[in-house]
Formats: sequence, C-alpha cells, structure tokens
Amino acid sequence: MTGDPSVIKAASRMGIATVVSRSIGFVRVLVVAAVLGTTYLGNAFGSSNAVSNVIFELVAAGALSAVLVPTLVEQLDRNNSAEAERLAGRILGVALVVLGAVALVGIVLAPQIARLLTAGVTPEVIAERQIELSTFLLRFMIPQIIFYAVAAVAIAVLYAKRRLTATALAPIGLTIGIVAAMVVFRITAGPDPGLVLSTEERLVLALGATFGVILFMAIPLVALRRIGFRLVPQWGRHDPAVRKVLGLSGWAILQHSMIGLLLVGAIIVGNSVEGGTIAYQTAWVFFLAPYAILGAPVQTAILPDLARQSAQPKHFSASLKWALNANAVVLVPAGAFLVAAAIPIMEVAAFGQATQANGVNLLATALASLALGIYTYGAFLLMARAYYALGDSRTPALVSLTSALVGLAIMILGGVLYSGTTTVAFLGFGFSGAYLFGSLILW
Repeated sequence: MTGDPSVIKAASRMGIATVVSRSIGFVRVLVVAAVLGTTYLGNAFGSSNAVSNVIFELVAAGALSAVLVPTLVEQLDRNNSAEAERLAGRILGVALVVLGAVALVGIVLAPQIARLLTAGVTPEVIAERQIELSTFLLRFMIPQIIFYAVAAVAIAVLYAKRRLTATALAPIGLTIGIVAAMVVFRITAGPDPGLVLSTEERLVLALGATFGVILFMAIPLVALRRIGFRLVPQWGRHDPAVRKVLGLSGWAILQHSMIGLLLVGAIIVGNSVEGGTIAYQTAWVFFLAPYAILGAPVQTAILPDLARQSAQPKHFSASLKWALNANAVVLVPAGAFLVAAAIPIMEVAAFGQATQANGVNLLATALASLALGIYTYGAFLLMARAYYALGDSRTPALVSLTSALVGLAIMILGGVLYSGTTTVAFLGFGFSGAYLFGSLILW
C-alpha cells in the first residue's frame, strides 16, 4: 500500500471534517473549565459525565466498532445491503437490551459509584458534598450509554461504507448540548459556583450533558438516512452473523477496556487534586486533536483495505507499514510541539475560572504528560485493528489488559507518593507508559 487514491481521498475528507469538529470541541472543554473551574465542582461534573463513556468502553465499544466494521465490509463487498441492514439492526437490538439493563443497574448503584469516584478526596466535608452531587448527576448521565450504542452502530456502518465525514462531525452535537448547558448554568448559578447547588442548577448540568449525547447520536443517524441505509433495532441473538460478531467481540471488549480502565484510574487519582480530573479531561481533548485530525483519518480509511487484504500477507503488511509510517510523520512532530508549548497553549486557551489559582499549570502539566504518548497511542490502535482484520482479537485484548495495569500502577504511584501538579503529571505518564508498553508488545 503506497497510497490508494480512494483511501487518501476518504482520509482527506475526514481530516477536514475533523478539523472543524475538533475546533468546536475545544470550545466545549474550555467553556466547561471556564464556567466550573479547575475545582471540585469541575471534578464532580467531569467524572460523573465520564462514567457513561467508561461503562460503554468496558461493555460494548469493542463489539460495536472494530469487530462490526470488517463484518459489514464483507457483506457490502458482496453487494448485500439488505443483509448488512439486518446485521446492524440485530447487533443494535442486542446492544440496547444489554446496555439498557446495565443502565438500570448503574442508576441503582449511583451512590456507590459516586463514592468510588471520590475515594481520594479530602477533606471529608468536600468528599460528602461531591458524592451527593455526583449521585444526582449519575442517575441522569449513566443512561447516555444507550445513545452511545446507537451512535456506535451507525458510525460502524458509515465506516464500512467509507462515509467518514459525518462520523467526524458527530462530536459537534455533543459540544452544542454541553455549551448550551454551561451558558444556562452560568446565568443561574453565577460566576463562582460550588458543590452545593439547587435542584434546578443540577438539572441544567445533567440534562444538558445528556442532550449533547442525543445530538451526537443524531448526526450519524441522519447521515445513514441520507444514503438510504435503514437502521432498525431487531432481536436476532441466534443469527449466525450476529453470533460471529458477538463471538469475536469478547476479546474486543477486553481490548477496549484499556481505555476505560485508564480513564477510571485518571478520574479516581485526579479527584484527589482540586481540579485534577477536569484538567486531565480538558488536556485530553487538546492531546487527541492531532491524532484525530492527522492520524485517525488514515487508520479509519485503511481499515476496509486491511479487512479485504487479510488473506494476502504481502499486501496486508505493506498497507500496515504505510499507515504506521504515515502516522509517524505527522504525530511525532505534533507530540513534540505539544510538550514544548503546553504552557503557552493553555495560557492562551484558558479563560474564566480555569485561570484561577493553579489552573493553567494543571492544564499544561496534563497536556505535556499526555503528549509524550501520542504516537504510541496511534500505533497501538492501528496494530490492534490490524489483528482484528486478521481475525485475531485475543492478542490485542491480552496486551491491552496488561498495558492498562501498567498504566494504572504508574497513576496510583503518582497519587500515593506525590500531590498537586505532580500527581496530575503522573496521570499522563500512566497513559503514555501504557500505550508505549502495548505498542512494543504488539510490534
């Protein structure tokens, strides 16, 4: 693979759409940080809103992305659109049943989840207030996993059909919902809100975040409708094609759990520092932008080719090598720039409550430590997808779990031995270390 024009064209379109989407995404995280601040309130909102992402990554993300896409590609290559619609609908039906049950359990266990999130928070009065607020927010935010499931299946179909622009634009919906909520919250709660909020103020945060996820889901659904693909939930757990996807997805879910486990570690350890979690989540968007704009389009566009070339070792190897080299050319310089310019970037970008106290230093520290791992992050995801295309979901799954444990150990070490900004740095070191370890093993 030295540059299939169709791959390059699809990647270019996705890259342009991603630039627009990510630019607007910066607005989302910066507005949240500006309104809520690098504070315990910011931590409470950020960690509660992340729980649905964590649950989705742990339970379903692997099955609904990396495994489903190659299966759909096989059917679409045979011009069997009806079968592709049936498979996507039945996978969605199973996902809705499973995740609906998970959401109900999560709502019931919201107080226990909130206590886990605040395990490292001191003093006790702050911890209790954060637990109370997080419990309220979680009961509205955990059901977001249902909307994420619908969006994931729709996006998998769009990937398989190489309709990549809509997938890159979907996060704009999330931004619209959350920014609108922050504006309303700022008007109702004032310039310096704390953990003690009125019911109306809590509802603004909870419903605004959930509305953003609904908009995120709506964009790929509209794109599917425009190309005439009908995505309707069906029950077909015993369908051979569905069972094939579910069979492969066990290992894929374990592989995707790496993201969830590292996020759980970052939230729990980050919550021990005032503003630590919200700083990490804000920096994550800045870190992810170069990968999403420059690296992910190449990987996403080449995934169908890897699936088609799985029985042609020479072509498969060439395609994988081309993608790794293309990522290195853009991601290594991007990572170096983010490390070197982390402080001035955050000095320019941060505003409002995010600039108070130690806010800028927390944000810059999180960004620089994350940026160390930007290329290995991209390389790991690409190689994991390559294994999936070969029908091997076991190897990347086991490597992912081991890598996540390495990353968690680094994060916990930072939380136990250090405090403040240094602890936040270890969140990024843990993430970067995990993906470096995983990439070396997969290679």
